[in-house]
This record gives sequence, structure tokens and C-alpha cells, in this order.
Amino acid sequence: SNWITQADYGYKITDDRLNQIIESDTDYLDQAETTAVQVVRDHLYQKYDIDTIFGTSGADRAPQVLRWCVNLALYYLHERIPDRLVPERVTLNYERTLEELLDISDGKRAAELPHNEDADEHPTTKCRWGSGTAREHR
Repeated sequence: SNWITQADYGYKITDDRLNQIIESDTDYLDQAETTAVQVVRDHLYQKYDIDTIFGTSGADRAPQVLRWCVNLALYYLHERIPDRLVPERVTLNYERTLEELLDISDGKRAAELPHNEDADEHPTTKCRWGSGTAREHR
């Protein structure tokens, strides 16, 4: 992904450590970034204008989206190394990021991002169709 730059990792990991993990092969980095961006897109697309969000560059990129993508990409990069060598914060950042994204896609939290106009006209609801036994609430 060209949306994330190697400099974006600077506040999370040193260049030396990053190059050690990817063994100086940027294909690993590209693959992790592409996966991370896709995961974020999958969680945002119903409510937010992902083409606008990911059509930005440099300082115009939404900071929280960039943070989510970097956290996920770092986690995916660390899948290449033994578990005992993965810093706990990488796993925690991954889990927190997924929680935030799930909350957004479930409508439990909003993000200050450009809205998808279709989402306003045709809100998606999570309804269960079928003739299963109704649950009792006591």
C-alpha cells in the first residue's frame, strides 16, 4: 500500500527493528500494509467514504485511520517471528484497534470521518430474518 509510508512507523518502531523483521524485503511490508488497509476499509465502508479517506496523502490522512493501519500492519509483520519475540504492546494495539473498528462497524461508536452518502439514505441494520424461536427477555 502506498497510503502508509515507512516513516509512519517511526513513532512505533525503529527503522532498524522494522528492517530486521522484514529482513529488508519491502514486499513483506507491502503485504502487511495492504492487508491492514483492507481490514480497516472492511470495517468502515458501510458508513464512511473510504475512497475519500484513502484518497488522501501526507498530512491530509486521517490520524486515527493511519494509527489503525499502522497498528494492524505491525501485528501482521510480527506474525513472521516467534511469538516470544513479539512485544506485548504490538498485540495489545492490534486488539484495541480491532475493538475500535468493530465498535464503529456495529454502530456503537462514531468516527470523525467523511460519511458515505449512501449510508445515510440506506442505513444498514443487522436484522435476523427467519422463523426461529423468539428469545424471551426476563
